[in-house]
Amino acid sequence: MDNRNADYFSFMLGKGMFAVPVMYVKEVFEFTSLTPVPNSLGYLRGVMNIRGSVVSIIDLRKLFGFNPSDELSETSVIDLEIPRNNEKPIEIAIIADSVDVVSGLSFIQAGSASYGIPEGQSQFVRAVARRGDEFILVLDLDKILRFIESDVDKAEKAGI
Repeated sequence: MDNRNADYFSFMLGKGMFAVPVMYVKEVFEFTSLTPVPNSLGYLRGVMNIRGSVVSIIDLRKLFGFNPSDELSETSVIDLEIPRNNEKPIEIAIIADSVDVVSGLSFIQAGSASYGIPEGQSQFVRAVARRGDEFILVLDLDKILRFIESDVDKAEKAGI
């Protein structure tokens, strides 16, 4: 699915600006609290009850190899519903250092620039966009989900 003409919701992680298609965003709210999941993957910070649904909270800073934020009380949570082919959509939430705006984006040729993402994690970037003088990395939510599902399968097989 090509969402290049869609609007995007942008947010900060560390010093970088990221975006996801706004059509996947259910809601955004300030971080309150979560329930940690023992023996979980490092980037799975825990679960949260969001309007009666138990939702996994993903720390993209950890997934991307950035320094994790120790102080979550000043972060925001972006609740996402991601459609799956012929399956029920998956609801996950991601932690953002701060939220920005909904806007259209101008996409550019990314070339070989990594924009601060560790080499192994650049697979999660679908495109690079520009808004004014700033670069925005548009995330590939399908690839992030597949990676997480693969990690969960590996952990289950290893008995973790």
